[in-house]
Amino acid sequence: MNEDHQNSSWTLQLGLLCLGLLGGIIWRRRARGYFPLPPGPKSLPILGSLLELPEQEDWVKYSTWNRKYGDLVYLHLPRDSILILGTVQVALDLFEKRSAIYSSRSYSVMDELTMWDFNMGLMPYSNTWRMHRKAIHEHFHLGVVSRYESIQLEATRSFLQSALENPEDVKQHVRQMFTAMIVQAVYGKRVENLNDEYVMTAQKAVEGLSQTHLPGKFWVEYFPLLRYLPAWVPGTRFQKVASYYRRFVEDMRDVPFDLIKDDMAKGLARDSIAQKMIRKLDDKYAGTPSYGESELIARNITGVAYAAGTDTTTSAAQSFLLAMVLFPHVQREAQAELDMLVGLSRLPDIGDLDSLHYIRAIALESLRWAPVLPLGVSHMLIVDDEYQGYSIPKGTVVIPNVWAMLHNPKDYPAPGEFDPRRYLKDGQLDPAVRSPLTIAFGFGRRICPGRHFAFNSLFLFIASVLHVYNIEARLGPDGQPLANRVRATSGLFSSPEVVPCDFVVRSERAKQLILNEA
Repeated sequence: MNEDHQNSSWTLQLGLLCLGLLGGIIWRRRARGYFPLPPGPKSLPILGSLLELPEQEDWVKYSTWNRKYGDLVYLHLPRDSILILGTVQVALDLFEKRSAIYSSRSYSVMDELTMWDFNMGLMPYSNTWRMHRKAIHEHFHLGVVSRYESIQLEATRSFLQSALENPEDVKQHVRQMFTAMIVQAVYGKRVENLNDEYVMTAQKAVEGLSQTHLPGKFWVEYFPLLRYLPAWVPGTRFQKVASYYRRFVEDMRDVPFDLIKDDMAKGLARDSIAQKMIRKLDDKYAGTPSYGESELIARNITGVAYAAGTDTTTSAAQSFLLAMVLFPHVQREAQAELDMLVGLSRLPDIGDLDSLHYIRAIALESLRWAPVLPLGVSHMLIVDDEYQGYSIPKGTVVIPNVWAMLHNPKDYPAPGEFDPRRYLKDGQLDPAVRSPLTIAFGFGRRICPGRHFAFNSLFLFIASVLHVYNIEARLGPDGQPLANRVRATSGLFSSPEVVPCDFVVRSERAKQLILNEA
């Protein structure tokens, strides 16, 4: 009797468990509106599609999936599943028309371990993020970026002279130039040479961010409990990687900010974004409980401006140089425009932006041809949603395949060609052609707040370099341009691995311009 009772009890419990599971399935299906998940590559038990994630040039693999499965590609993963968007229209529909639910970011173990979680660009959609966004917008919106023109001009002209004196280190001179622009704007400090601590620290910190944001590279992102294993256990290489980069990230954010505070206390600080923010803090929050939180926001956004403003524009400029070697007719057409509209008696400035349409088109094409963030920055859905007859569950990480969007032949015919004329009609910018600026700098509420500063910097660099230099191909032992074999780096940021080019002064008059105005 007891055995029958026990069997009945187990049967009842099993039945209740099955009912519970069935109820959960029904609830999930109702929450999803009975819509299926989007298609995607095969999924294994526990691991899902983790083994399908590529290690190099993942944007190319994702583009293959988009061609096979459609605009939406869904990957089941152990923690947060991924939705890859293959077209601009889908990205606009979700990130802009439904921005209230698609503007968050997913939690990253590696961001926390490397201390990159201070970056407002990686913060979840929250009041904290909104406070950061408001603070950085105040210093980088379109109405105020003109205040940095003299800084951008000085750094660009210093680059022209450095390239003349030491042309072998052009790639590093480019990095120094853009670092100098943002460091002087943010902290009021001058960057003097290639070995400057600001250049080296930012380069290492951003390298860490780029390498730790490769989907599938670190399994701790999908099995977070791995973070508690000691570093000697096999499979915990992420511990060493995080420890190595963390010190650079910490120094990048804190050291220059603390120096500015010390200089202000001594009355030595120069005008800068950090100085303005600290002075505002002292005037508004000194002695109040809000001071600590407000100072942390100032520290964070100056740190992220320093990092983002250095690497993204540097990568775009390096891609431009590579394109000039591969498509030399472009620089000849650009130089004809510069000679006609700027003349031979001065160097270009940002005031020429509205008249140098072909140069502006080159800047746009540089952002399209080799996007700095080929997969953008992922968004996260905060509620269950339905789109195009598919269910998209809450918590899904949504990745815009920016590279695929900017290489869509429907918007940009012959996308592998570097062709600035695609943006022009009768010598003017053609509004019928989609501007890469609407894609390359992000979408919706998470669009890059420093995009105006970045584009002005890139335009000024391109105009100035082409005005006084010919960019010529460096040849290999076989007599062929080395640029033909250059690959792009993989990571959150992408740039040419090398820039095999030589700067040759266009004329003696151009040389005198460099020496006199730089």
